[in-house]
Amino acid sequence: MQEIKLSEVDLNLLYILQVLIEELNVTKAAQRLNVSQPAVSRSLSRLREVFGDPLFVRTSHGLSLTSRTESLAPFLTDILKGLENLIQPPEFTPLTSSRRFSLSTTDFGVLTVLPKILDSFRQSAPHAVLEVKNWNEETSFELDSNEIDVAVAVLSKEPPNSVRSVKLDTDKMVCIARANHDQLEGKLTLESYVNLHHAQVVLGKRELAAVDRILAKMGHQRHIAVQLPNFVPAVRVVESSDLLLTVPKLFASDIISLNSNLAVYDLPFETKEFDYSMIWHERYEFDPGHQWLRGIIQQAFI
Repeated sequence: MQEIKLSEVDLNLLYILQVLIEELNVTKAAQRLNVSQPAVSRSLSRLREVFGDPLFVRTSHGLSLTSRTESLAPFLTDILKGLENLIQPPEFTPLTSSRRFSLSTTDFGVLTVLPKILDSFRQSAPHAVLEVKNWNEETSFELDSNEIDVAVAVLSKEPPNSVRSVKLDTDKMVCIARANHDQLEGKLTLESYVNLHHAQVVLGKRELAAVDRILAKMGHQRHIAVQLPNFVPAVRVVESSDLLLTVPKLFASDIISLNSNLAVYDLPFETKEFDYSMIWHERYEFDPGHQWLRGIIQQAFI
């Protein structure tokens, strides 16, 4: 069998062949293709060279298919349809999609982000699935290998160049304590913040928290009595003890709305604001379904 080099074949000729098969007339094919009749005749000559067959014979009623053309016509239709699907941008229809999306975030992200997006997600894509996965500080460096569509978190490190990000909101740290804490009397001072013991949430690798670095510059140090890997259990610990817990204000506002046994205090020293970011790997940048999910998350923070 003779080897065919596809690089030497003009794929546009296949579409011209399809039109000729449907019209069985060079003049009508030229009009449909919006080219001259001689141009179609030249293309037909090239097609005959490619296939090694006349492809059409002239009759009193126009062109008639050769047996070779009759045999390849069904395959030609499938091939052209396949090429069309290959080149056209993929479509995403939320209403009928059963796609499984994954969102990586912390437990305070679940409490703060999920209620904002879940209704829109389920109403727009009732058959799709949203899977929530744990976030840690290394997740942004593992998006190329993890099956995670998007992550919503505070980025403490610059992500790799392959990771895209967009700012969702700005926040600051506040302090949570149990309501009617007898050593606070409704007011949090620097002295009480330093002297009282603390619960601390550590996500991923242990490192000095930003508030501890600020305190150290001021010549102070707080005592961490218990460390936990998640925010919600830490809140339960604080609720039943005299411990303080420093958390993002958005999380504090949400948790207080659900729990009247807690009180929120501004920190008695200046701290920097920080951003919540949505991040994703560049391989999803132009994925229509992914763009839809990112749009829902961004819209929730407007």
